[in-house]
Amino acid sequence: MTVVFRLKGTLMFRILGGIVAVILILVGLTFVASRGGHETYDAELFKPGPVIGLVKGLSDDALEGRKIGTAGSHRAQEIIEARMQAMDLLKMGNSYRQPFDAVLGNLADGSTEPVQGTNLVAVVQGTDPSGQVIVVTAHYDHLGVGEDGEIYNGADDNASGVAALFAIADHFTRKKSPPKHSLLLLVLDGEEQGSHGAKAFLEDRGGLPPGTIVFNLNLDMISRADNGKLWASGVPRTPSLRAVLEAVSEEAPLDLDIGFDGDNPEQDDWTMMSDHREFLKAGIPHLYLGVEDHPDYHKPTDDFENVDQDTLIKSVETIIMVLRAIDNNLDEVLAGFDPNWQPAATEQSETDEE
Repeated sequence: MTVVFRLKGTLMFRILGGIVAVILILVGLTFVASRGGHETYDAELFKPGPVIGLVKGLSDDALEGRKIGTAGSHRAQEIIEARMQAMDLLKMGNSYRQPFDAVLGNLADGSTEPVQGTNLVAVVQGTDPSGQVIVVTAHYDHLGVGEDGEIYNGADDNASGVAALFAIADHFTRKKSPPKHSLLLLVLDGEEQGSHGAKAFLEDRGGLPPGTIVFNLNLDMISRADNGKLWASGVPRTPSLRAVLEAVSEEAPLDLDIGFDGDNPEQDDWTMMSDHREFLKAGIPHLYLGVEDHPDYHKPTDDFENVDQDTLIKSVETIIMVLRAIDNNLDEVLAGFDPNWQPAATEQSETDEE
C-alpha cells in the first residue's frame, strides 16, 4: 500500500507561512550562521550554514533550556515550525504540530505535574510503492532552568540532533534525489522526562496504517565527538545493519563505530537511553547514532560555544550516508531484525535465577 503525503492548505496559507518564517528569522531566531569558527570540513551532502545556525538558535539563552511545557519550549517550536515552512516540507494532516498531554513525575516534592507537549512532524516523500516509512527522530527538549537559575541550553543534547534531521531534509530535497522510502521527520518533545513525545506518537503512529513504520533512526547528541567517534547502537538486534555500517565507515568523514548496545559488558548499554526505546518496545527496529558522554553532558556548560563545528559537520555528513545506505538496503536490514535478542550477561543471569 502506497502512503502518499500531501501538503495541506491553500496557496495563500503557504504564502502566509513563508512570511511568518521570514518574520521569525528577522526577529532573531537565526537559522543561518556564517561559515567560520572551527569549521574546516567542506560538506558535500548538505548546506552546513543552516545546521550550525540551528544548533546556535536552539541553544540560545532566550529559549531557557527548552523544557517541555515552558515558554522556552514554545519558542523552540516556533523555530522548528518556521524551518519546516521555509523548506516547504510536507505535513501529516493540517499542521506540523502534534500536541499531546503528559504528566511529569518525580518532582522535588514528590508531586506530579500535567503539561502539554508538542511534537513536530514533517515528511519527505519516497519513490518506492511499498509504502514503508522510515522514522527519523531527534528530541528538541532539554532540562530547562536549574534551581540556581543556570540555563541548561543543551547544544549537543539535543539541538545537534534536530539540526542533523533538517540536514537530512535538505539533502533529499535540495539535491532532487528523493529517498526510496518515505522519511517521517519526527522532532520529539519530553524525552528528558521519560520519552513522553515518542510514547504519544506511537499511540496511533501519526494515523499511519499498522505496519507502515518499519525502521527508526534516532539522533541524540551527535556533535561532541571528543574522541573522534560517532557510535551506532542497535546492531545486535538487527545484525544485518553491520555490513551496511561497515561499508559506510570506509567512506565516512568521521570515525563510525558499532557499540553501546549490550554486546560489550565494558560499555554502557544505550538501548533504553533515548526515544528509540519506545520504537523497539513497539516492535520496530532501530539504530541510535550518538557520541559518548562528555564533561558538559547535562550541565549548564552544554553551550554552542563548546560545539566543534568541524566535528558537527562531519557527523551530520556521516549520518546522511548511514541513512542513504539503510534506505537503499532496507529489505535486507529488516530481514535480520530479532526483537528478542538479549545480551549474553542478561541471558546468563536469567538462567541463574531459574
